[in-house]
Amino acid sequence: MGIREQEPLLVKTSKPAIRQRISKQESRFIQNLIYVRKKKGLTQVDLAKMTRLDQASIGRLETMRVNPTLKTVINILDAMDMQLIIVDKD
Repeated sequence: MGIREQEPLLVKTSKPAIRQRISKQESRFIQNLIYVRKKKGLTQVDLAKMTRLDQASIGRLETMRVNPTLKTVINILDAMDMQLIIVDKD
């Protein structure tokens, strides 16, 4: 089972300032996921097995070629003993 490739979220937003903020947040999020995965000594294959995704899907996520569902993100975070927390920007 893999993550379906979708149009990136950025394409749906026409304002450059919003696109840039979203892009930075997406990039930071993915960088953190990769950092934690490697810190835990997990390969993409390991994470794929833990989440019942395929390695190619994990690779596409880590290179920001897909826009995963919230369910998929939570599945990946849960597999790495992490959680999603939403906080104010300030």
